[in-house]
Amino acid sequence: MPVSGLYNSQNSQNSQNSQNSQNSQNSQNSQNSQAAENSQAGPDNTFASAALGQARDGTVGYWDGTADRVPKQDGRSGWDALTAMATGPRRAVMDACLQGLFKVTLEPVAKSKPATGTVALGDDPLVTLEAPTSTFLADKQLHYLRTYADLRGDRLNEIIMQTGDIQSFFGLVGYMAPDATKWTLALNQAMLRLCTVIEMPFKHGFDVARPIAMSRKVQPLIQTPGHGSWPSGHATEAFACATLLSRLFLNAPVDPVEQIKAGSELYRHAERIAMNRTVAGVHFPTDSMAGAVLGVTVAEALIDLLEGTPQTRTRVFHGAGYDGDFTLARMAEALDNGQEIASGTLSLPTGLVPGWLAKMWDEAKDEW
Repeated sequence: MPVSGLYNSQNSQNSQNSQNSQNSQNSQNSQNSQAAENSQAGPDNTFASAALGQARDGTVGYWDGTADRVPKQDGRSGWDALTAMATGPRRAVMDACLQGLFKVTLEPVAKSKPATGTVALGDDPLVTLEAPTSTFLADKQLHYLRTYADLRGDRLNEIIMQTGDIQSFFGLVGYMAPDATKWTLALNQAMLRLCTVIEMPFKHGFDVARPIAMSRKVQPLIQTPGHGSWPSGHATEAFACATLLSRLFLNAPVDPVEQIKAGSELYRHAERIAMNRTVAGVHFPTDSMAGAVLGVTVAEALIDLLEGTPQTRTRVFHGAGYDGDFTLARMAEALDNGQEIASGTLSLPTGLVPGWLAKMWDEAKDEW
């Protein structure tokens, strides 16, 4: 939520004034609508429709209903069809494709087994998360909230902005603009939406309590979301974007694990975005570790599919017993030791990437 919206949320008159201000800007935009390259031929309203209808009646003459054009849609490629679509429909096509690749399943707590969730690629497990209990979090993780709270004054602006926008922080590292990097942005935003579709079933199924549910002294800087805490959605999305954008910004194949170990700029931003949620008081460090593992693994698998790589890495995060902090260094250590984060490989099936998506990936790489 924007800062102005946060501070004025209880003042209905100011809220209405804010909307009027936006409408004023929209009014100015409407005057320039015909000059904009991305506008249609004219606005859709009753007056315009009546005028267009009158113009048609005065110019079309007699028509017996026969065709006098050959549609260019006949035989055109999926890529050409996609580029002709408006942003909303194009996003729907992308989402249906990408989200259809992955499937989330959950298993409840058993006598000797923690609650477990798995993201499968096709029929094979890609990433598995073992969730902690509320008792474990209260004993082993809650104390981090007290020390992280000391950073609230320094991180306030970032925390507020990141409630609704994390993409801008990655834009600090690489040039991102709707015209110059159109397909990079399209893929990155599709990645954000994909993460939401994957992370939310975990949050719902695990239903892990938030810090505020364990102590009245947490007192978060922002309102605590009503959905479950584990894994962190911000961490999932930030690390997925860092993984995708590392491949594009560097314009070469990269190893996410090596980038994490090296502390690259993109992953440092992802780390900070995730940590800010603990500073704010709405997440435990283990939430961020789970989200980071989830985001990196899903994004790495998608990149491998797009690149035609024959296999990708799988991961299991043993989060039920993870009592550590969350930093890039700690994540790199966990990836190395194989105890907290176990890794494997998965052979990737062929034929999952349609031609139009492969073309979009090539176009995105060419932007760099």
